[in-house]
Parts: sequence; structure tokens; C-alpha cells
Amino acid sequence: MRRTEVPLDVLDQLRQLLVRGKFSSHVAVLASGTVLGQAAVFVVTPLLTRLYSPADLAIFGLLTSFLAVASIAVALRLELAIATTHDEGEATRLLLACLVLTPIVGLLLSGMLAAMVSLDVLSYGLLPGWSVVLTFLALVLTGWFISLRYWHVGRHEFRPVGRALILQGVARAGSTVAFGFANFAWLGLMLGEIAGRAFGIRRLWVAAKAAVQQEITSYGIRRVPATISGASGFVCTVMPSSLINALAAAVPLPILLTLFGPEPAGQFALAWRVASVPGALVAASVGDVFHAHATWAHANPAGDVPGLLRNTLRKLAIASTFIYLPACLIAPSIFGWLFGSAWRPAGTLVLLLLPLWWASMVVAPVSRLPIVLGRPSLKLLFDSMFLILPVIALFLFSERGFDTAVFAFGLGAATALLAYAAVLLHMTSRSNAVGQA
Repeated sequence: MRRTEVPLDVLDQLRQLLVRGKFSSHVAVLASGTVLGQAAVFVVTPLLTRLYSPADLAIFGLLTSFLAVASIAVALRLELAIATTHDEGEATRLLLACLVLTPIVGLLLSGMLAAMVSLDVLSYGLLPGWSVVLTFLALVLTGWFISLRYWHVGRHEFRPVGRALILQGVARAGSTVAFGFANFAWLGLMLGEIAGRAFGIRRLWVAAKAAVQQEITSYGIRRVPATISGASGFVCTVMPSSLINALAAAVPLPILLTLFGPEPAGQFALAWRVASVPGALVAASVGDVFHAHATWAHANPAGDVPGLLRNTLRKLAIASTFIYLPACLIAPSIFGWLFGSAWRPAGTLVLLLLPLWWASMVVAPVSRLPIVLGRPSLKLLFDSMFLILPVIALFLFSERGFDTAVFAFGLGAATALLAYAAVLLHMTSRSNAVGQA
């Protein structure tokens, strides 16, 4: 089997690109901003679990679950179009469209939450009516921030974005702790979330303000509708897949809260919050590298996509085993000491979800391969299976107790991930055999 190697002339061109564009330093700045921002929140988690109860975390989890899904739609995924276009004027017009549309879409999404609260859908009736106002504010701030973020990314201005991400993480961590000491209960968590989303917007807006004003005064605003129409593919194709992905991660907590109540759901929220961090970081970093190598291997006769996939999966499997196996085994023993005795059951949940953590770190980084191979429908099919199968398992085993239901959910999700990996291996091997024939 051939090894996937990049030709020397390509490497020389890449080195020149790195030097001229300072690509590596930009990646380091953006990645460090993300990691440091998340680290600030992670570091204060042991303090938060002593300031807030499992019920507080469960109620807050209802809101963040809704926000995780609604935030995907609040800017209609036009923020991705901002970073994709090579026309600065078009990027600014898309930014202007996002800034205007975000409050409108945010109002519609908040109306959906109000209906869920009124009808008590998936226990959202536990939320007071005025929480819809806070949700609207959080959605608007999120839409504005991600739009401004991608406007800067499209201009290769990564440093202000990195600083804004750090500022957001520090603000979220600090304000949440402060509200916890003030005995705000779950409202303190929500206010801290809003504070975190608000910080950093002004820094990003200062640079974009002049460009937006220029588009308005030069009547470029008249071209905004045509610009939105040209980016309709992001609304029609990218947003549905992104929404399904977000739903798969967000829906378990409301379901568990409905079936078992706030206390167990709060334990699940902490387990998810802590144990998903390593896998998320690996998926973000390795996924981008694999995507680039797979793109080159697919486009070049000397490329070996099946070999690249097998090698990547093998290395990820080793890494996931070394990270998650010992961490999950000791979690039941250390969670009570680390986060407080009330949170000891969360450590058991981390162990029960070991199959999910392991499979997610192995498969998630290579999940974009169908897009590279021109088979995006397969990715959409997997996203749907990853949403449906674990939820079915959760409901089927809910009568056997909370721990059994959580284990069934994790096993269902892991099964979906591993089945997807098997399909990818079969698909690439078959296409490679056809190519050789």
C-alpha cells in the first residue's frame, strides 16, 4: 500500500506560504485564544460546583442546550460566507446583513423558546417566562460576535480574535463565580454566560465599524439583498447539517431532565462539560489537518486516501485509549474530591460514557471525509443517525434507571460513530480498488 507523501515542490511552496503569510503564527494565536478562553472556565469549575447545585446546573443546561442549537441559526450561517468570500466589499455587506438579521432571527427563535416554556416541552416549563428575554440577549450577542469574528478571520486578522476569545473566557469565568458568591442560583450561571458573550464584541467592532459605515454611505447597502442571495447555499445546505450536529449534543440533557428530574440531569451536565473537553480539542485540531491531507490525497494520483484514513484512525485510537481509559477509570474516585461530595455521581457517569468519549475522539476528526470525496449526503445521513440512535437507546432503557439509560445512550452514540468509521473505511477501500482497476 502506498504511503501518502507530499511532493517536495509542494512542501517548498507551503514553506514559502507559511513564511509570507505567517500562517503558523496566526494558527497559534487563534488556537491559543480558544484554549486559554476555555481553560479559564475549566479552572474555575471546581469552585462553581461548590457555589451551584446540580439542580442549578440542570436548569442552566436547559438554556445552554437551546442556545447551542439556536446559535447555529441566529445568523443563518451567513457568518461562514463572510470568511469564504475573497471580496472585502462583499464580506462587509454580509457582515452588515448578519448584524441586521441577527436580532430579527433571534426574536423568532426566542418566540420558539417562549412556546416551549409555555407548553412545557422537554421540561422547559421549569424556566420562568422572563428567561426568554435573557435568551434573546444571549442570541443577539452570539450572532454579532461570530459575525464580527469571521469578518476578521476573512481578513487574516487573527490576533484581535484570539484576544477577544481570551477576554470572553475570563469574563465568563469571573462573572459566573461572582454571581455564585452573590447567591444568584442558576441565574448567576446565565448572567455569566451573557457577560462572556458580550465581552470582546467592542474590540472586534472598532475595526469593522469604518468598513460598515463606508458601505452604507457609498450605497453599497443596496447590494446587500443580492449578496445574501448569492450566499443562499450556506442557508440551505450548511445550516441543516450544522443544526443536526448541534441537536445531537444538546438534546440529551432536556430528555434526561424530563425523565429523571433536575438532580440527575445536573450530574450529567457536569460529566459532559468536563469529559468532552479533550475530544473536542482533538477533533478541532486533528480534523483540520486530516481534512487538508485528505483533500490533497484525493486530488493526486499518488495519494492514498484509504491508507491515510487507516493511519489516522489507528493513531487516534491509541491516543484516545491513553487519554480516556485512565481518566474515566479514576473519575468515580476523584470527582467527589475535585468538585465536592455532591458531585460524586458525575464521576460514575463519566465512566459509563467511556465508549462515547473514546469513539468520539477517534471518529469525529475524520467525519468530514465524505465532503472531501464529494459525498456530503453521507455526512448528513451520519449526522441524522448520530442524533436518532442514541436517543432511541435512551428511551428504551429509561425504565431501568438513570445510570442504565445514560450507559445505553453512550453505547448507542458510540455504535453510530463506529458504524460511520466502518462505512468510511469500506467506501474509501472500494473507491481505491475501482481506481486501480
